[in-house]
Amino acid sequence: MDETRNKRGLHPVWFFILLSLITIVLSFVLSLLNLQGITYSVSQSGKVTSTLITVKSLISTSGFKFVFGDSVNNLLKFAPFGTIIIGLIGVGMIIKTGLLKELFSYLSKRVSRQVMFFLFSLLCIVMGFSQELAFIIMIPISIVLFTEYKRSQLVGITMTFVSVAAGANINLFITSLDYSLIEIAKNSVKMIDSDYTYGYSGNIYLIVISSLLLAFLISAITEIVARKRPVRVIEEENVISEKLKKKGIRKALFSLLFLGILFTYSIIPGLPLSGRLLDNTQVFYVNKLFGANSPFVNGILGIISFAAFICGLVYGVNTRQIKNDKDLSKILISSLNNIGELLLIVFFAAEFIAIFKFSNIGEVLTSILFSIIKNGNLTFGILIFASIIAIILSGTVLSSTATKWSMFTPAAMPLFMKSNITPEFTGAIFRLSSSIPNVISPLFPYFSIYVGFIGLYSRNDFSIKKCYNLLVPYFIGVTILWLFIIFGWYVLGSPIGPNIFPTI
Repeated sequence: MDETRNKRGLHPVWFFILLSLITIVLSFVLSLLNLQGITYSVSQSGKVTSTLITVKSLISTSGFKFVFGDSVNNLLKFAPFGTIIIGLIGVGMIIKTGLLKELFSYLSKRVSRQVMFFLFSLLCIVMGFSQELAFIIMIPISIVLFTEYKRSQLVGITMTFVSVAAGANINLFITSLDYSLIEIAKNSVKMIDSDYTYGYSGNIYLIVISSLLLAFLISAITEIVARKRPVRVIEEENVISEKLKKKGIRKALFSLLFLGILFTYSIIPGLPLSGRLLDNTQVFYVNKLFGANSPFVNGILGIISFAAFICGLVYGVNTRQIKNDKDLSKILISSLNNIGELLLIVFFAAEFIAIFKFSNIGEVLTSILFSIIKNGNLTFGILIFASIIAIILSGTVLSSTATKWSMFTPAAMPLFMKSNITPEFTGAIFRLSSSIPNVISPLFPYFSIYVGFIGLYSRNDFSIKKCYNLLVPYFIGVTILWLFIIFGWYVLGSPIGPNIFPTI
């Protein structure tokens, strides 16, 4: 018994507690050492201003107030906490009633495993425009998919997480993040060339190719890794006649079609009573649909969860699994069974991330890394490689893409342009590089969701070490792929977007 416990390693709850304690001590030490950094910002007129940032000690009056006084608020503000409940209620309905199993059983007989894993990974990458949707909805779905294809559910969870995390910054849709990144960069570009036009589609070719190659790589790694891991046997489902199954699937698909038409109409502008899910304060349609204040983007998890709930309900009623309100309640409750450990992990992860953010350690270290790039007098390939390393390292201590970009562009964008590298290619380098640490950084908010789901499908060997053992092959593969794409594209000089090349 003792040997088994020793082999299990550190439980994720203790992992996040340990990281929190290390952060508290480290913030005190770095504060005593007066560690500080400088961030730069550029106004629309091109004026550069600098701001001094320092590490804030958590062993202080304000620090103790934050750690103990704001613990509840930290959890409530943590995005995955609320979304996990909403997502599991919806997707749980189509899983517990067996609807999703029937659909994947049908597909498994007609679509090869390799093709299905590639398409599923690509779908996860595309759905990354809403990370809460992609992580919360797609991970449970991947469990059913991998069960039907007789592959390890743990690998399926990992494949889904990596697809969304590594593809977070290369989405095919122009989102509010794209708008923010480009607006931040425009002023830095003006420092070198006031007439340069930095558009939204400047690196669209690179993003499309990168998305396809990423999905191919992840599905290939999944095939290799999954062969070595066992499939967890799922308990027997209720026996339902084929006639009822077909009837239930037919009506569930009809319900999905009806809801799809309804939601599609709600994002079409200019028609009677249409456009209800658009941000009509915006001028361009893409911003109306994917802007930061768009009801569609902000409510996409609820929309998909509601649609899944209705389809599962229709299937359950028609297959006679749901005969009354008690049957419905049992299914809803069962969809949230065994998530106590997951919620506990999310709580301590939320506290750790909030504590680390309060300390300013991430921003100070990131500013120091980017200052080294700014003052390093680097050119061409060395500048690119050094920037990639700095962006990856900064991503392990600072998860916000917009914050990193706002610190990176004033420090590095002028250097790239002076080295004859276009702002669009600089942006592509940043996007690819900053997505790499998402795969392994405990500061990435949805890392805790991944760890929690791994716990649901692990037996006696659940530990943070096990999670990282699953992630490392993907992390290495994604890093190599992004380096290959960045340097390969630079050497070939192929266009990364309409009339946009890596070099000016």
